[in-house]
Amino acid sequence: MNILVYRWDIFPYDDIINELKEQGHLVDVLAFPVTSHIKDEIFEKKLAGYIENGRYGAVFSVNYFTTISNVCHKYNTRYISWTCDAPLLSMRNPSIYNPENTIYVFDKKEYEYFKSTGADTVKYLPLAGAPERISRLLNNRHHINKNQYLYDISFVGNLYDKNRYDEMAGVLPPYLCGYMDAAIEAQLNVSGGNILNIMLTDDIMDSASQYINIQSENGPAADLKLHFATSVLSYKAASIIRTNILNSLGSIVDVHLFTTSCTENLKNVNIHPPVKYLDEMPLVFASSKINLNMTIPNIENGIPQRVFDVLSAGGFLMTDYRPELESLFDINRDLAVYDGTEDLIAKAIYYLENDKERELTAANGFNKLKKLHTYKHRLDAMQDFN
Repeated sequence: MNILVYRWDIFPYDDIINELKEQGHLVDVLAFPVTSHIKDEIFEKKLAGYIENGRYGAVFSVNYFTTISNVCHKYNTRYISWTCDAPLLSMRNPSIYNPENTIYVFDKKEYEYFKSTGADTVKYLPLAGAPERISRLLNNRHHINKNQYLYDISFVGNLYDKNRYDEMAGVLPPYLCGYMDAAIEAQLNVSGGNILNIMLTDDIMDSASQYINIQSENGPAADLKLHFATSVLSYKAASIIRTNILNSLGSIVDVHLFTTSCTENLKNVNIHPPVKYLDEMPLVFASSKINLNMTIPNIENGIPQRVFDVLSAGGFLMTDYRPELESLFDINRDLAVYDGTEDLIAKAIYYLENDKERELTAANGFNKLKKLHTYKHRLDAMQDFN
């Protein structure tokens, strides 16, 4: 099949494109900026120029774009997308019902929501890893001596120190700030779930609307509570959670952070520059005794990309809980799960002291991913490419 891939600044594209080519597809790439996921006339004209003559059997993108869907609908061209964010606000749009769509979502709760709305264009498909590519990288560039790791505990990621809540808090009256702060505080005490959306009442949203613009580009039909919880409060909660965990761990054990974020609020944490996704990040995972994953509260059920990235590098993973972990992996055999900061600290100390168990768990996780959860497995499951 001839496939046009719309590429934007998100990490998994290389592995997806390479797998499509391995499966015999001819792939062209369109990398053209989209100013709006919903309506962008310049982009739509560009895309139409590619597909109007019918030379492509499908257009593919990571995450869903209404503007792509509507152009594909106009030209009767199949549109396949695979989300890596949840909830994806661009999907709260009537265009998801376009019959040319197949939209794969990685969070089962999101899938169940859209299924309840009658959107048979939406399907469930977890994310994936690239163990073969990363194994080649490690064999060529990095020899791991299991007794000489570079780092005890590592985290690669954003601290979300620049978030919209901090900007908005300056214009909200004290009673609204107090309510939002209380909602965030409540979220901090929830492990493996998201309560921010249900804590935002209609009265609170109506009051907040008087002081700040919380309209999403999806327009008035969008769920503003979901939009505010997702794009504002959740990032602030993640910022606090990640900072608190790193500081708590850093006061006891050796912790390393690789990030672009401001780190002035961190103490006793070793700070490193960011690493490149394809050829540097796997080296960190393979060189760390323990790799942390701290899932943003937005993702309620699904397994984020970082889990698959760590396991693809043969790294030992310590992650917070999400329900779908139990359906794809064996907890305590393939990876470790923590429940709150105290539990994380206790388990980190335990696994740092028990090398054989930690390394066996990392090997189990790598083997499970290689057997069941690669990009080949996922693209094989996408019947649209057959």
